[in-house]
Amino acid sequence: MALDAIIRAVLEHYTAQPPRTEDAWYGPWNYILTVLFPAAQGYIVTPQHRLPRVDDQSLIQDFVIEVVKLSMPPLTFRTVLIVEIKNTQHWQSGIQRLQDQIDLQCDSAFAGSAHTKMYWIGTIGPHWRYGEQVDNGQGPIPLINWHDTIHDEASLNDLQVLADLIHAMCVFIFLLRDPILMLIHDAGDLVCLT
Repeated sequence: MALDAIIRAVLEHYTAQPPRTEDAWYGPWNYILTVLFPAAQGYIVTPQHRLPRVDDQSLIQDFVIEVVKLSMPPLTFRTVLIVEIKNTQHWQSGIQRLQDQIDLQCDSAFAGSAHTKMYWIGTIGPHWRYGEQVDNGQGPIPLINWHDTIHDEASLNDLQVLADLIHAMCVFIFLLRDPILMLIHDAGDLVCLT
């Protein structure tokens, strides 16, 4: 994965001079996520998507990526990645709160459109890491150590590894019977072509 020069410049600027609010980070992350998970491959990046909570209240994530899974009928969505973004001033002191929010959001996703496994990215300013959550009642499990910047080569490589993990979890089969129909199924699901 290569970053656009403008996005790299914005990330370098935000790393050197942290913005006052977290919403400044949404644009660069939206760009990164849509590059890693393009719509042409069946992904939809949905900012501020509400997921149902177990207690029937709504919880708002900063970003949710859903994989579109067509079943005839109806069209269904599967949440495969949640991204929680916090601003730089929460670095270090906000790590536990971030993990608690990721845990709540993953539980909400499992109560809604996630299947048995999903991934998450937690960011505090330029610091970020990713992990996985399995629907077994245990908390989120980090898969990498914290990165201190988003725009370096090591971060871009780890983001690509995450994308590969998610792509491997979601197998896409395009049927050419009808040019506007496609079937997207999950790895391990049975496919019925009737």
